[in-house]
Amino acid sequence: MLPPDYLEHVADDVLELYSELDQTIVRDIVRRLVKTGEVTSTARWQLAMAQESGLLYDQIIAEVARCSNTSEQQVRTVFEDAGVKAVYFDAEIYKAAGLSPPPFAISPAALQVLNAGVIKTNGYLRNLTMTTANQAQQAYISVATLAEMQVESGAFDYDTAIKNAVRSAAKEGAWVQYPTGHRDRLDVAIRRAVLTGVGQTAAQISIAYADDMGCDLVETTAHAGARPAHMEWQGRVFSRSGRSPKYPDFESSTGYGTGSGLCGYNCRHSFFPFFEGLSALAYPREKLQEYENRTVMYEGQKFLLYDATQMQRSMERDIRSIKRELAAYDEAVKSGASMQGEFEAAAVKLKRQEAKLNDFLRQTELGKDSARLQVAGFGRSQAQKAVWANKRVLSYGELKGISTPNGITVSGATIHFGERAVSRGVSIPDIQDALTSPLRIGKIKIDSAGRKSVELTGKNARVQINPADGSLITVWKTSDKLRRRLQGENK
Repeated sequence: MLPPDYLEHVADDVLELYSELDQTIVRDIVRRLVKTGEVTSTARWQLAMAQESGLLYDQIIAEVARCSNTSEQQVRTVFEDAGVKAVYFDAEIYKAAGLSPPPFAISPAALQVLNAGVIKTNGYLRNLTMTTANQAQQAYISVATLAEMQVESGAFDYDTAIKNAVRSAAKEGAWVQYPTGHRDRLDVAIRRAVLTGVGQTAAQISIAYADDMGCDLVETTAHAGARPAHMEWQGRVFSRSGRSPKYPDFESSTGYGTGSGLCGYNCRHSFFPFFEGLSALAYPREKLQEYENRTVMYEGQKFLLYDATQMQRSMERDIRSIKRELAAYDEAVKSGASMQGEFEAAAVKLKRQEAKLNDFLRQTELGKDSARLQVAGFGRSQAQKAVWANKRVLSYGELKGISTPNGITVSGATIHFGERAVSRGVSIPDIQDALTSPLRIGKIKIDSAGRKSVELTGKNARVQINPADGSLITVWKTSDKLRRRLQGENK
């Protein structure tokens, strides 16, 4: 038997290793996109794209081999630790019943199950990562082809097309596609594979010991926040043979052996031997009811614990996704692309999402799962850059209090305004100049929602402001053509 808390974190070490592969793929795609070179003809672009695509695939295969060789030992270590723990918990119960279970290390049946589980899971991990290599190659071809089409059509210049391609690659990351067509992020697929593999192998070891000890009855573990379908059978006693007049059949009641049942995909439940007349229920009915009815409060609403944990998982996935974007933009900047603005805008998104998660955890009193927030390739350096980028965006709030020639006093700059200013490369002095010494003051406009705006155009910035409340709405750079025209008109 393995406790739910143990299974919750059993994949953390292996997941960290495979996250490196995820970042290697994203960074490599971005680096190759940036360095492909100027598009002088469709044929030359296609040749470069084909060459880079082949190099990309070969490099990912090499990374897969490296990760797989390292992870096989890590997986074996995880499985052996789980096997020892599972046997330890069960052995205490058998000893209390007057039986003498053999130690894990000298149990042929248990060792055979362990080896089979390790081989199966390692093979599955290799298949997942090889699939990811194919997906990454297709992702590179797709974004490179899009860039080619944008340039050839004349809709975008080369730099803009490459920026668009990098943005697409940054958001894609490493995916695993199953034969059914379903896709998962690599980290999600790896965690599921390891957690499920460990849980199923430990369960099979427990079954092997139960067979040796002649134990028919088992009790399932229980935990708060279980998925609704699993609440029906958690913390109850079952008969493995199905012949007990008192207890229901183990497999048909729990779905043991199926993907959606006990010890199935991402399941943190397990089971342990139960001897009637000797064993006491580990989970009395009152405890199970407490688990089932446990709720948390968020934004004044009551949520079941399971629903709250799903909300937490969603917020954690958003944070990991933004960190992948930041790592990609960081690589693009290092490779010579002018994408500092994109990095800084993503940094603000990260800080806002982290603040949202922290507020959620504070209100619900749930614990932070740091392992689920880690993204390899996003280390201390990237985190510090993100902090400074966020401060830069927030610095646009210093514009508060400035008065314009048409009688508007700036009440403040929203985070959205700061993001646009940073991503478009517009400085605070340029915005101040547009607000205080505009070359042109536009007419007041009203959108479909009844919101007012007026545009002030300066030498280097065009600023939209709400004349009703003084809030800055958005900003762009002033084009050279427009600046020259307005300066000529004002002479």
